[in-house]
Amino acid sequence: MLSRLPFHELSKRGDVHIRITRRNELGELELLWDVSPNPRYGAPRQLAYKLDTIALNRRLDELGRPLPKVIRLGSLRELSKELGRNIPTGDIKKALLQNASAFITAKLAYRGKDGAWRHLEAGFTRYSVIFAGEKLPNGRPADAVFLVLNDPYREVLNNAPIRPLDHEYMKQLPPVGQRFYELLSFQIFAALKNRRPEAKLTYSEYCTFAPQQRYYQLWEVKRQMSPIHRIHLDSGYLKAVRYQPRTDAEGAPDWDIFYTPGPKARAEYQAFIRRTRGQKEEAEFYLPEQVPEKGGAVRPSEVASPAERPIESRNGPVSLALSRTQQEGRRSHPDHSEERAGRTGAALGCLTQPALWRSATTGL
Repeated sequence: MLSRLPFHELSKRGDVHIRITRRNELGELELLWDVSPNPRYGAPRQLAYKLDTIALNRRLDELGRPLPKVIRLGSLRELSKELGRNIPTGDIKKALLQNASAFITAKLAYRGKDGAWRHLEAGFTRYSVIFAGEKLPNGRPADAVFLVLNDPYREVLNNAPIRPLDHEYMKQLPPVGQRFYELLSFQIFAALKNRRPEAKLTYSEYCTFAPQQRYYQLWEVKRQMSPIHRIHLDSGYLKAVRYQPRTDAEGAPDWDIFYTPGPKARAEYQAFIRRTRGQKEEAEFYLPEQVPEKGGAVRPSEVASPAERPIESRNGPVSLALSRTQQEGRRSHPDHSEERAGRTGAALGCLTQPALWRSATTGL
């Protein structure tokens, strides 16, 4: 659940206030997610995102469940090397402090790997960071960087279903392309599990949970999305992409984007199934995040993937508050033409993956 909600600001242009809310038909707040960076260290951005998703998440996967409270990451130099770039250790330290000090205010419900519905309503930071030479909770000096998981975060991690993600693939991706992969993996898994030919992602929902600037003309949407799509088409994770026009709950132009899984996505799915064989509860309850209707239970196979449910659901729209305007892309006459795999490639020409990394780190 937490992996779907945004924490990091992946664009270097402007400041984003991440605040997502959803109210039910009675006007009652049922989802709140607000991230407040510590002004002393700044907002967690692309480097902080890579540290979380590459270094920390790999260790969390390797440790199994339940997780220990104290986790060893390694030295600052080891972390720099692990990310595959020559990053100054001072920048690594600052990014760790950005991750550790950003404050979350949350109210949400999620379904655990055991099928039980759980609730999180708290204000918290995810973990504390201890650097080499500082004291660990047991009083001994740390010989590397350690994280001390805070209780609300650790509880969610211990109960959340596992996800079929390729960490080596993620390591090669620019931050924006990696975030897209993390979000789309929910729908790709659901499509393959239910033998559907395509997975669907609503454009406005992607912009909310990425988070990214939202546009209102198709040519602008394609200009934003085509470099991201190209990475995953070239890798074989996707086979084709197409757009279908729609409107959001407020009547603004929006699009459903349909993705045909490629051979890499199918290989990831099969590897995940083999890995979870004998752990039926984790594989079975991977998809649900939708609270069942009162008086009735929902079987896992009947529940939509979390990212596949539209933002403007019957429970009311989800809103994302940004300190920079989201309206600058709005136009009165959107273009409703479609994009397919061949046109995606043509739009980018010979742009290479290293070039995409550079464009992402300078503010896509």
